[in-house]
Order: sequence, then structure tokens, then C-alpha cells
Amino acid sequence: MNDTAGIDNPSGLSDYDWLELLAFHWKIGSEGFTYAAEEYPPRFENPELQAQTGSLDRLRGLHGDHEAAIGRWLDHVGMQRAVDLHNAHLDEVRKREKDACLFGIRCTDGHVIHLETREARERWAASLKAGAGEPGRRTPAALLERSEPGGAWTETPV
Repeated sequence: MNDTAGIDNPSGLSDYDWLELLAFHWKIGSEGFTYAAEEYPPRFENPELQAQTGSLDRLRGLHGDHEAAIGRWLDHVGMQRAVDLHNAHLDEVRKREKDACLFGIRCTDGHVIHLETREARERWAASLKAGAGEPGRRTPAALLERSEPGGAWTETPV
């Protein structure tokens, strides 16, 4: 994970899961519990914690069990360090999501669109081709595929 050495995680959760719970806690503060749980549930690594996200009552209990520890941790590490850790965690989440995608499109400007399925890639490529030449639209240069998450891309020119 990016820059999370020594985060003083007090929870017994992995650092990743602790920062997922922190992100969820902050979403609750800005969106309310139900909306945060429905739209921004934590995406834990631990399968036992993943099971907690399927029920509002269990997720509420999990959050409640750790809410005081979150407050103490924020006081201990300081708000700026907590924000920096949160931002590094979000970068890690985005990287994991991109690495998990086995399909993609490399555009003529070098931008890569990461997609989970071949079908989604084909739809995106068709949409990009249909809009080719329009101002502000990307143009596909190659279809991408890889055999394992995070692996090297194999390119097929469009």
C-alpha cells in the first residue's frame, strides 16, 4: 500500500480494511449511514468482513464496534496524517481495480480504459469509433487483453 507504514492501526483489522472502515466512517458523516452503506459500502479484503457489508444491521454493528477506536486513532495520528493515509488508500483501491481488469482499450492519446469484460470493451470501442473525430472524444488505437490481473497487456490494433 502507498505510504501507510506506521499507521498505528489499533483495530486488529488489516491496514487496508482499517482504512476502508475509516473511508466508510467519513462517508457516514457526510451522507448518513443508510446512503453510505448503499452507495459506498466498504470493500474489505477479509472475507468475514465482506460478509458484514451484506446486511445494514451487521454493517452498523461493525461500524459501531470501531467508532470509538476511529475517534481515538484520529486524535492520535492527527487529521492531516489521516487524510494523507486516506488519499493513499484511495490510490491503492483505484490501482487494484485497474489491475483486476483483464480487458481494455488504449486510445491514440495513450489513455487506457480498463474494463472488466470483453463485452464491455467491445461496447466502449464501438462507442469511441462512432464518435471518432468529434472534439474532445478519444479515439481507440488498440484493444487490450491480459491473462492475469496486473499482467502485461496484449494489443490488437483497432
